[in-house]
Amino acid sequence: MKYKLEFEKKIIEFELIRRKRKTICIKIEESGKVVVSAPLKTSKDYIMLVVRKRSDWIFEKQKEMIQRNSKKTKRDFTPESTFIYLGKEYSFKLIFDEKIKNISIQLSGNFNNVYRNGEELLGDIDISNEEKCFIIHTNTMEIEKLRAAFEKWYRKETLEIVTQRIGYYSKNFRDKVTGIRVKEQKRRWASCTWKNVILFNWRCSMARPDVLDYIVVHEMCHMDHRNHSKDFWNRVHEIMPDYKEKHEWLKLNGLNMYL
Repeated sequence: MKYKLEFEKKIIEFELIRRKRKTICIKIEESGKVVVSAPLKTSKDYIMLVVRKRSDWIFEKQKEMIQRNSKKTKRDFTPESTFIYLGKEYSFKLIFDEKIKNISIQLSGNFNNVYRNGEELLGDIDISNEEKCFIIHTNTMEIEKLRAAFEKWYRKETLEIVTQRIGYYSKNFRDKVTGIRVKEQKRRWASCTWKNVILFNWRCSMARPDVLDYIVVHEMCHMDHRNHSKDFWNRVHEIMPDYKEKHEWLKLNGLNMYL
């Protein structure tokens, strides 16, 4: 249900969602939309009071979102455009053929898999002198259709990699991941449900390999600790002592990881 709070010539519009919870939670979505989650029996007046008290924080976060969105890299398929895969940027070549049924995308160049099952992270090992780039076979020049094809490609890559890495890190955990899904997530790189299903942002395969490993470990640690308490971060550190550097890389480079 949508509400509007007006005070001191200011307006806060928000969506109210009532749930079985004990506290009121306010979130600002990437679009700037305000979403308030509240206990089932909390009065509307009290919710309005809480929103009013958090108004400065809400306006500041909305401002941050506007600035973030203005800095996002948007790929427009001009000759200068590059596309990120596992932390590296690659140019692309378009091959137009109106006879083909579907757009296909592949990364050229002969190089070993970044990950090897049952082994430590090795990194990208180039075994040829060929310059790697994305080869796009297409029957259309519509940018949105090209973006959709790229997203499909990233989804497949993300699912394959995170599945492999979860298998590698499973030895560190008593509980097991019960499911893996790749989906659109506006504000999160991944999340872990109470049933230990891990949901990954399809853009995860744009991240550096060791950073992608951090995302995997972070979410698997939520099987042990469902919050971001000190115990949670100690658990992450136990498995990945240098996680802070990887966390910082995501913050600095996340805005460039878009189509």
